[in-house]
Parts: sequence; C-alpha cells; structure tokens
Amino acid sequence: MREIYIYSNIGSWEKEKPDGVLKGQIVEKHDTFIEIVDENGWRQIIVLDKVFAIVYQ
Repeated sequence: MREIYIYSNIGSWEKEKPDGVLKGQIVEKHDTFIEIVDENGWRQIIVLDKVFAIVYQ
C-alpha cells in the first residue's frame, strides 16, 4: 500500500497540500480515470478530468 496524494490544481501541488489523500494501490490506469484498491479493500475510481496531479510514494 502507498500513500496516494490527489491535487486538483497547480496551487495545491506547488504548496504540497493535497486536496485528498488515501492509502492504497493503483490497479488500473485508463485515459480518463484510474482505479485504486484502498487499505480497506474498497475499489475507488478517480476521474482525471479535474485532477492536476496524482503522486504516490
């Protein structure tokens, strides 16, 4: 599992203040969304239309 940081704009990315954080694993990547399995086993779909960056360690 990794910490996944989601930034909705360049300002939050530059300030290193994510708009959302979750712990999980990216299981699929598509052109318009990614799919994550979080630490509780739930599948999360993140639509990339309004996301500036997704960073994980």
